[in-house]
Amino acid sequence: MLRLQVAMLALGLMVAPSTIESYPSYVSLIPNGGEVPDTPNLGHLDPAGETGMSVFGEAFSKATNVWGPALCQEDTDGDGYTNGQELGDPCCTWTESNPAGLITDGLGDPSDGSKVPTNSKLLAGCSSEGAGTTGSGGRDDVVGKVAPGGPMVEPTNGPKTGPVNGGMPPDDDEDDASESAVITAGTAVSALSSVTMGLTMIVAFALAW
Repeated sequence: MLRLQVAMLALGLMVAPSTIESYPSYVSLIPNGGEVPDTPNLGHLDPAGETGMSVFGEAFSKATNVWGPALCQEDTDGDGYTNGQELGDPCCTWTESNPAGLITDGLGDPSDGSKVPTNSKLLAGCSSEGAGTTGSGGRDDVVGKVAPGGPMVEPTNGPKTGPVNGGMPPDDDEDDASESAVITAGTAVSALSSVTMGLTMIVAFALAW
């Protein structure tokens, strides 16, 4: 009986690191994942992540935990700003391996409609006048055309205009599936290491008794 209790304790110690390490791994998969003001656990309803997922967390899970154009252009909290605008990636060009151009201040919270972006470049959306440029910053350097969020704008001539079809940018041709596979493989290796360590501890404790 004592050996069984020791084995169960060792198993608990084996599983715990995997649970603790899961949140940091998701943070790196989202632009500014750990930098949203007053939101220590983006994607969850509470700081400890114990009471379920927020609307953004559910959308991220539905997108198989991959930040791509569809999730970036979605407005999960319904405040008129895309998730990309709220998280500093208005043109939906950010990748974990290429964070160039990411805006890090004046962010919003894609899970809370009362926390909208305040940075003027994020409010403007993806345009030649706003964020989303590289190189010299000229018009030819625009990396994507994404209609900005916010209220409808009435021009001097013609009908009211606004975001059309979510303002989906063109595919950046990056193999997001391959990137996701690499991340998944890395997570699997980490989990396997934890399992191996746990089994070693179980055997050691069992032999000691």
